[in-house]
Formats: sequence, structure tokens, C-alpha cells
Amino acid sequence: MKTNFKPVFTILLFLCAILMASGCYRAGAKKQDAGADTAGRRLSVKAMHDDLGILWSVIEEMHPAYGVFTSRDSMRLIYNQVVASINQPLSAPDFIAHVYPFISNVRCGHTQVRLPVGYKPSGPNPPHLLFEVLVKNHHAWITTHHTHKLATGDEIISMNNTPVAAIVDHGYDLYAGDGYNETFKEVFLSEYGGFEDACNKYYHWQPPYRLTLRNKQGQLKTVTLDALTPGAAENASETKANNLAAWTAAKGTGHLALRFLKNSSTAWFVTQPYQYVDTNIYKEAFKQIRERKIKNLILDMRHNTGGDIRVAIRLLSFLADNSFYIVKDVKARIPNPAVSRFERYFDTARTSSFNEGFEPGPEDGTYYHIKFKPTAWGQLYGKLPLFKSDHYTGKLYVLIDGATFSSAALFTAALRAQRKNVVFIGRETAGNEQACSGGTIQHLTLPNTRVIVDFPWMRFVSAARSYSFGRGIMPDYPVEYSPQDIVNNTDPDLKKALSLIR
Repeated sequence: MKTNFKPVFTILLFLCAILMASGCYRAGAKKQDAGADTAGRRLSVKAMHDDLGILWSVIEEMHPAYGVFTSRDSMRLIYNQVVASINQPLSAPDFIAHVYPFISNVRCGHTQVRLPVGYKPSGPNPPHLLFEVLVKNHHAWITTHHTHKLATGDEIISMNNTPVAAIVDHGYDLYAGDGYNETFKEVFLSEYGGFEDACNKYYHWQPPYRLTLRNKQGQLKTVTLDALTPGAAENASETKANNLAAWTAAKGTGHLALRFLKNSSTAWFVTQPYQYVDTNIYKEAFKQIRERKIKNLILDMRHNTGGDIRVAIRLLSFLADNSFYIVKDVKARIPNPAVSRFERYFDTARTSSFNEGFEPGPEDGTYYHIKFKPTAWGQLYGKLPLFKSDHYTGKLYVLIDGATFSSAALFTAALRAQRKNVVFIGRETAGNEQACSGGTIQHLTLPNTRVIVDFPWMRFVSAARSYSFGRGIMPDYPVEYSPQDIVNNTDPDLKKALSLIR
């Protein structure tokens, strides 16, 4: 699973979009020079400093999360430190690595930094590690591995004489997350090569690597490892669990798996990042749930990273107790985000999409309300109707984790606030319970380096009635995975739900 996290963010960056078009358009009128930052070329210090000045100004004036989670004085201090750290020409990837500690402190999961369009790396590929990890609470444990020197469950104490907590902390700074949440970043360090990226992008380590480990018996050992070679066999003899053996799959629900527990009135419905076609699948799934007289429904929101919030509204219409709302308000820092002194740096196609779906509203203190233009899909604000014919009223168990993000987190917050018979199982959601910066996710192209910053224009206030500031939706029943669970493919979340049902 040596997957770099950047392709994953290509999906994640647009997840709170109201209009799917605003998350799919490529640059139109403002075309990018594919050779603006060619591989091997170093960016000048002046170009990087000039672009950082533009980035600071845009964030200071427009970003909906600016000053919300990190004080403005602290943001200025971090910005000054980043500028001072750039004192020699850098490649585009190294420039981005320098910028991320500043971006991360905006504390918005939709604000990410990407390479220029057309950028192609040069030179040898960075080395891959002989192991993968499970990161929790600033610790790291070996999961799968490609050498007999390691065992699943070994805890990494240090690597190259660097404490693992320091590696994890620097890994956290390589991408942004919402508020004070850490489960989101743990997912990327554990599942998408983030730990390896910290070794490569921050420390620039080359093999051999020296690891100090603590085994399951509490004994310390030190090993020296080379890099992963192509074709190396995975050294994992554990038996893979079959989590589906006791379930019967429903027909007609396409890419959204609906399963029925044999000899039981229990169903398990697995959601995915919201797509338009999901609305028809919801109708079919809840029809079958009603026909089967299901009393216990496990709704799987794990790794649902969001999408069009109007699709989330359709799902909520089958589950809320009464007429409901999913968003209390939409706000921006300036009267109209489409009209600013930074217009030339933004993607004109996304600006047009914003104008099709939104319009400026009245001022309210330091923010401005943004109005939503109703479409054939209906309204975003106000009370929304239930889907009555196949509405589900039985017990509901919702599985959540550190990749339940954006509009999926807004859905989860609305569900907690507007349904009585619901229990949440798993880990804190990636998205904040209070609000989500999103809507139109713009492309801010820094003119001198051509680096692109994904930049939300609005802040969506959730339907939550109470929340912990800066945190996601917390589970009623927290569940933690072990390294053996990862390797064996067991599902402790599902097991916990079934234990509560029984």
C-alpha cells in the first residue's frame, strides 16, 4: 500500500461542493503553462517569497477559517518562520514542503497545496520502506512488512535516532486537516504512505535505515533495513478474516453495498463519497430495508469523504426523525468571493460555477451571508422534507472514522442532532461537527511558481446543536484498531455494532 497521498487529495479537495461542477472543472480561461516549473528547475528565492506574500494576503482577507482555530498573531509568526526558512533556490516539491506548516495551521482540510500543472519529477524515485505502519496517538506500529527482521505489532521507538513522535509530527505538517482533529492525519500516515513521505520529504533519508523497536513482549531491539526492492514478497502469514460470511448481499444497489445478516433483522448499508446516482440507490436500498422489516440498520460512513451535499440531504431524508435541515448558514469573509483584488489568480471556470449556484447576502459582523440559488434538486436552507414511503425508524448504528469528511461529516452532525435512535461507533470524524470550509473549492495559482492552492471560499455552519470546538463528531463507542486487525482484515467497528445489537 505504498500510495502517495497526493492522488488521494485530488478526490478529497472538492468534497464539500454544492455544485459538483465547481469541483470538476479544469482551468478554462486561465490556462497554465505546463513548463512553468519543469523538473530539475529550481525556483528562485524571490519568486517563492513573492508568492508567499500573495498567499498570505489571500488567506488573511478571504479564507473562511483564518483566525478561527489558530490566532492571527500565531499565523503571522508561523508565516514569518516559513519565509525565513526559504533562503535558497528550491524545487517545487521542496517549496511545497516548506509551505505546508503554514497551510496546516489554517486548520482546513480542504486547503491543500499541489504541484504546477504539467510538472514532471526528475531524477530517481524516492526510496520505499520495507514496512507500513499504523499511527495512533503519535505512536507507530508495524503492520505489513517485507522482511523477517520485523514482526506485525512491533512498535517503532525511533528511526535513524529520531523519536517516532517527531516523525509523526512532521508527517502531520505535510497536509492540512480540519480544526484540531488528528484522526484524519493518522489515516494518511497509516494508509496512504504519509509516514514514508515524512521520511522522504522532511528528513530526506536514504537507506540503510536504523530502527529501534519494542516487540509485543516489551523487549527492545535494533535493526538495520534497506529500501524495498521491486517484487519483494510481503512477509505476513496471518489469515485474512472474512467479514462477509454471515451476510447476504442485496441486489440492485450498484456500488453501494447493502447486506442482510442471515437469520436476523439486521442490515448493513455501506455509503461512498456522494454521487448523483446514489439518490436512486437510496430509494431501492430503503425499499428493501422496509420490505425485509429491518429493525437494526448499520450505516457505514467510514471513508466517506463527502461530495455533493444535496445527495447527503437525500440520504438524511430517509433517517431524520422529522423535517430537518443540514446546514444552518453559509458565510464568506468578503461580500462576494467572486469579486476581489485576487480574481486573476483564481480559476475562472470555478468562479462561473460559483456565480451559477450562489449569490451575495447581507453582512453579519465579520462575515457575509451567502445565498444558495435553488435548482431542480431543491433548497439547501430551511426545513427539508422526509422521504416518507420508505422512511427508516428502527435502531440506527453509524460507523465513523478519520476519513468521514466534508459533507459526510455535515450529514453525520445533522443526523446526531435530528434523530433519537442513533449510536455512533468508531473514531472521531475528519470533518468538524460545527462547520466545514468548502462550497466552491477554488484553484489559487501562485503566479511566480505556478504552485496551486486549493482554496475554499465559504464556511458551512452545520445543524449540530452542541459540539466540542474544533473537533469532529465523537463516537459513543470508541473503537481502536490493532496492527493485527489491519493485517488480518478484521473489522472491530462492525463487531462492536453487532455486539450492541445482540
